[in-house]
Amino acid sequence: MADYEGMRWFKCDFQVQTPEDAAHWSDADTRLPEPRRPLVAPEPDAQGIVGPAKPAERRMQEVARAYLRRCHEVGLELIGVTDHNFSQKADPRDWFLTHLVEQNKSIANELGRAPLHILPGFEVDIGYHVLCLFEPAKKASHVWRVNRLLCKLGLDENERVRDGRLMPLRRNNVTVSLKELIELVQDQHKGIVIAAHSDQNDGLLKDPRHIEDYKNKKLLALEVTANPPAQRFLDIIEGRNRAWARHDCHPAYVMSSDAKSLRQDANGKPIANSLGYRYTWLKMSKPSIEALRQAFLDPSSRIQLLGTRPSDALVHPRITKVAVRGAKFLEDQEVSFSESFNCVIGGRGSGKSSLLEYLRFAIGLEEPAAKAEEDDTSLQRKRKQLKDSLTPGSELRVGFEVGNGVADTLVYAPGKPAGQQRWLEGRDVADLNTVLRQLQLQFFSQGELSRMTSGVQGQAQVLALIDSACGSPLLELKASERDLKAQLKSLFQSTRDAARLQAEIAEAKQESVELERQLKAREAVLEDSQQNQLSLEARRYLDRMSASSAPITEKVSQVLQELAEPMEASPANADQWPNAQWFSDTARRVQQARTDLATAIGKAMEDYQLVLAASVGKDAIQGTLDAISVVQEKFRAACVERGIREDDIARMQDLEEKRQAKLALVEERQKRLAEVEAEANKLPKVLGELHDVWKAQFDARSVTAAAIQDAVASQTVRLTTSYMSDESSFRASWGRLSPVDKRGKLARRWDEIGDSVFRTYLQSGEPSPWETVEAAVEDPLYLPILLTPGFEDLHLPLRGHLDNDNVRALWEDVRLTRVSDGIEVELLREDGSVAGAMSGALSEGQRNTVLLNLMLARGEGPIVIDQPEDELDSSFIYRTLVRDLRAAKSKRQLIVATHNANLPVNADAEQIYALEARDGRGKLRAQGGLDRKRVAEAVLDIMEGSEQAFKQRSEKYHF
Repeated sequence: MADYEGMRWFKCDFQVQTPEDAAHWSDADTRLPEPRRPLVAPEPDAQGIVGPAKPAERRMQEVARAYLRRCHEVGLELIGVTDHNFSQKADPRDWFLTHLVEQNKSIANELGRAPLHILPGFEVDIGYHVLCLFEPAKKASHVWRVNRLLCKLGLDENERVRDGRLMPLRRNNVTVSLKELIELVQDQHKGIVIAAHSDQNDGLLKDPRHIEDYKNKKLLALEVTANPPAQRFLDIIEGRNRAWARHDCHPAYVMSSDAKSLRQDANGKPIANSLGYRYTWLKMSKPSIEALRQAFLDPSSRIQLLGTRPSDALVHPRITKVAVRGAKFLEDQEVSFSESFNCVIGGRGSGKSSLLEYLRFAIGLEEPAAKAEEDDTSLQRKRKQLKDSLTPGSELRVGFEVGNGVADTLVYAPGKPAGQQRWLEGRDVADLNTVLRQLQLQFFSQGELSRMTSGVQGQAQVLALIDSACGSPLLELKASERDLKAQLKSLFQSTRDAARLQAEIAEAKQESVELERQLKAREAVLEDSQQNQLSLEARRYLDRMSASSAPITEKVSQVLQELAEPMEASPANADQWPNAQWFSDTARRVQQARTDLATAIGKAMEDYQLVLAASVGKDAIQGTLDAISVVQEKFRAACVERGIREDDIARMQDLEEKRQAKLALVEERQKRLAEVEAEANKLPKVLGELHDVWKAQFDARSVTAAAIQDAVASQTVRLTTSYMSDESSFRASWGRLSPVDKRGKLARRWDEIGDSVFRTYLQSGEPSPWETVEAAVEDPLYLPILLTPGFEDLHLPLRGHLDNDNVRALWEDVRLTRVSDGIEVELLREDGSVAGAMSGALSEGQRNTVLLNLMLARGEGPIVIDQPEDELDSSFIYRTLVRDLRAAKSKRQLIVATHNANLPVNADAEQIYALEARDGRGKLRAQGGLDRKRVAEAVLDIMEGSEQAFKQRSEKYHF
């Protein structure tokens, strides 16, 4: 498994002096002795013999170790040792730099840190000061070569200082020019030249006589002492000073301490011109002169001055590693990713697309991002083939971070049972998808951008992107929208309840009036009715009294019949019972008592019947019956006279009770109506609040759209938003309301009415098209189409249609439906003119370019794209995509599989992972930044067809 070999930020100080230069070194406690290595007699041997004196290096080593410790204390990882004219000493053992290199590893081990990268070099005067640096020194022989080069330039050890004064760099009594110095140092000896403290009196930029030197394009870097540099120098460096202007390129500028001390202040921070006082962050794979050269060629991507390590400020989610084991198309390998821009390159069949798709499978992004994918059989076939290439024993491991330092490893084992194929290593989670969503990964397979922008989907994708970028403010507004909609649905119900209650109240009031009329008509015969009721009651009592004797007479007659029956005779053997005489006497006495009882009852019954005949017999009650008949006849005559049926009088009480019930119902409904109307009256206000929220959502989108537009580094996209003006969105909701019966005039004209509604809404300033409809059905003049020939009086059928019980609830729902905001996306040329619009004449490649530009501009989650150049206009790749990738990589992680050299080279990928096909499987060829030789060779071979092919093409292009 390979460790991460891509580029990272190194803390560098390119100009440090050492105690080697005693004339400028200011710390007495770290000065070097003279002689540097005094002769010291060794200890006597066992025979007491003392050998010859030997040079002692202890002091040199102690100072070197103190110097190295201070470098680590201030966090330096690379230093350029640039003592003036290197050294006056001829013996390498007298050079401080020799001991610095030799002690480097042991001090690093002692401190638990990586050894410093020490670039040997020197500072020389060629009319101004310049630094010359060479490949990092790991042993003393690397230092010797630097000294020999200075001698070759004309400064032998004994010529470097005269009378305590540093000598300028001269050959044949002529000051060496910058051109000569660069040719010797950079071209012949693979070093690098930096103009030292160029903004100071002894610097390049101070004197106009040095303009031509400044214009030498091989001068790649300047050193400045202020950040930012003074405006005068900044104008030169950034090309605004025409006299100093360099065509096509500007030098990089860096900061160094020009250290002459190890001192620090009370807080442990370096004082002016002490080690680490000024420094530069440089991005490289591994420090080397080539890494410096490439950084100086691309300073916007690879150089930052002062401050903390730039990558420490990056807390965006990222994928750190992907390990593949047991796949058919890829050799077992582990890919480490930079937090910035990563490119996976390789020839056909090398597995670069497989690697990214495996990542998709592991994260669980197998569902198509665009609906069109479902019908793309070739894509589905390819994806199935890739999935089948993972054997039951395969395993994918994805390391990722969702916050700085919060790391997890996702394991995907496709051979396990469904539901058990994914887990986080070392911890249990209730919902894995919730964790993975925090990664905010966006994944685009080959052709996916084109599928997303086909048809009307392009603008919808842009709106979705804007909504996602709005973040919490829009989410809060959408939550408010949901709350208001729920409240409005209740208020619409209150409106319906109010109408229902008003109808019920009107009905109950009318019913009580009718009952009252019936009661008043019956009051005229009320007295006769009351007398009639009394007579009826008397007759009923008389009938009951007459009928009450019948059951008694019947029951007494039955008893007399039972008493007339003789008692049960004694059995034949009764004379043999014990005390038989007692039984015989007793039976005789009981029989006599029964006979006497029957006689007495019979006599009493005869007396009772005589009393009944005399009291309630026909003759006895006839007078009473006649009196009752007179009263009833009088009542009947009164009813006939007033047209009232006799039985209606009996219902008067029932009618009164019903009237009172209706009056109570009216009172109860009126109370309820007051409550409901109080709620319903809130409808306009709450509806207005919903419209305000819709407008606030639009404002949030507009602000975000403007921010996205400004964030597109290439400035090739213009976004124009318009409030709720998406006609297709309106038509979808309007179509829901269309009459079911298509034969009527309203149904036949439905689409035309909708067109008129939408046009009028856009011109009217109404808060929504639905309020335009409400206004039109109340006042047809508001919507002229309702009064034009063929549409006359359609506002009444329209109102009736919307108020229909089967449509009303749907209409209320539509009134709460937000029409989508309009978005127009235009692609601009470099001169600011419009190349086309998403809704109009943009080519597929241009549409994809626009969408990708916008995606890169906002968001912080990783974006993984497989060969985006296949879907983009080639003319835009270098002019727009490269710039946008460079801008985006400082804010989010990018992982791109590509065969277009513009992306890894000109967009300056921090990690290039080069694959090659061997034995039918994708294998690692090289990885790291372009400052690694093997990576650069892989890019040339894979993407340019080899160095020779690239050179031949460049010659044919007349470069």
